[in-house]
Amino acid sequence: EKKPKALIVTHLYGMCADIEKIADICRLHGVYLIEDAAESLGAIFKGKHTGTFGDFGIYSFNGNKILTTSGGGMLISHNKDWIEKAKFYSTQAKEPFIHYEHLEYGYNYRMSNVLAAIGVAQMEQLPNFILRKKEIDTFYRNALSGLDDIRFQAYDDAINPNCWLFTFRTGKQQKILEALNKNNLQSRPFWVPMNQLPMFKNEMYISSGDIAGTIYNECLSIPCSTNITQQELEQVVSIIKNTIAG
Repeated sequence: EKKPKALIVTHLYGMCADIEKIADICRLHGVYLIEDAAESLGAIFKGKHTGTFGDFGIYSFNGNKILTTSGGGMLISHNKDWIEKAKFYSTQAKEPFIHYEHLEYGYNYRMSNVLAAIGVAQMEQLPNFILRKKEIDTFYRNALSGLDDIRFQAYDDAINPNCWLFTFRTGKQQKILEALNKNNLQSRPFWVPMNQLPMFKNEMYISSGDIAGTIYNECLSIPCSTNITQQELEQVVSIIKNTIAG
C-alpha cells in the first residue's frame, strides 16, 4: 500500500487547523507533518503556537502578513540536524573548503541582516498587531452577524487565532466583491483551488463534494489592515448591507 511521505497542513487566514489530531494521525502512520503557518504567526492551539506541532513549521514575512520583513520567511523544527541541513541548502550547499565547491544542489534562500533586523523590530510589535486584528474581527462579526446568509470561520476555546485576514462566506460573494472594489475598498475571493489551475487540472483530485470549489465560489476577504480606521470599517459594513439589501 502506497502512502504519502509528508502532509502539509495550512492554518488558513490566521485560524488554527485541528492540528493536534492531525499530528497524532501522522505519527501513527509514519508520515512527516509540515505546518504551513504562513498566515498564523502568533495563533495558539491548546496553549502551543501553530508551527510547533509538526516536524517542520513555516512562517511567511511577506508584505501582506501580520509581521513583515518585506519578503522571506522562517523555517523551524525540533530536530537540530534538519535545521542545519536546511541552512546548508539555503546557503548554496557550499562545502567548508577554502575554494568554492558544491557536492549537492543548493539555493540562495538567505535573508539579509537588514531585513532580519526589521523582523526583530516587527516581532516586538506582534502582540499589538494581533490585538488590533482581534478588534477588527470582533467589529465585523458583530456588525455582520445574522445578515442574510453570511457565515464566519468558527473556532472554539482551544483556538486563539491571530485574526490575520477577515473572511466570510455568502452566496452573494461576487456582488459584494464588485461593490467593495468599485468603492476602492480592496477585497478578494479565495485562491483558486489547485485542482482548477491549468497545470494541475489533469492530476488526481479526491473529494467527497468539491469542498474547495464551494469555498472558492462563496468566500471573500475584506479590508482589515491594522491601520484601518473606524470610518473605513463602517463604510465596508454599509456597502455590504446595501449590496445584500439591493
